[in-house]
Amino acid sequence: MKVTLRLDVDVFDARNIIKWLRNKDVTQYLHEDENNALVLEHLINTGQAGLLTYHLNQNSRFFLLDNEDEKCLGFITLFTIKEKQEYEVIIAIGEPENWGKQIGYHALKTIMNKVFFEWRINKLVAKIYVDNQRSIRLFGHLGFTGERLNSSYILFSITFDEYLKHLKNSK
Repeated sequence: MKVTLRLDVDVFDARNIIKWLRNKDVTQYLHEDENNALVLEHLINTGQAGLLTYHLNQNSRFFLLDNEDEKCLGFITLFTIKEKQEYEVIIAIGEPENWGKQIGYHALKTIMNKVFFEWRINKLVAKIYVDNQRSIRLFGHLGFTGERLNSSYILFSITFDEYLKHLKNSK
């Protein structure tokens, strides 16, 4: 499945994001601020929908994940660490029926190409709950290495050089 990244967030997208952020199955492993759904709802209800994209990109880089039919399937957020040379990545696939369909794999691969080849960053990291086996497999499969932070999290990371080596070895 091909996954594309999209920057612009419209009201329909925002309503989907709100629904996803209120679904405990979707958010159980996210580090999302619980107030995000309320803020998005407020922007829609007060006629400030033009600020949706701005709001979601205020402290990060936010992308919607679309399939070939331009249907929004989830989102990726990149938080800047160390003056734009390193990002923390968070991926959410919004509808549980889409889990296990390699959407996260294609989304992560797409964002890795963007940050390493277009933006020339040095490192990409992800803080994953130890219970989130699906994400642990995903990041490991794409060349990230994990280091246990504490009893709750594993910190996965990959540098540009490690990514190049992974690409070479996976051919």
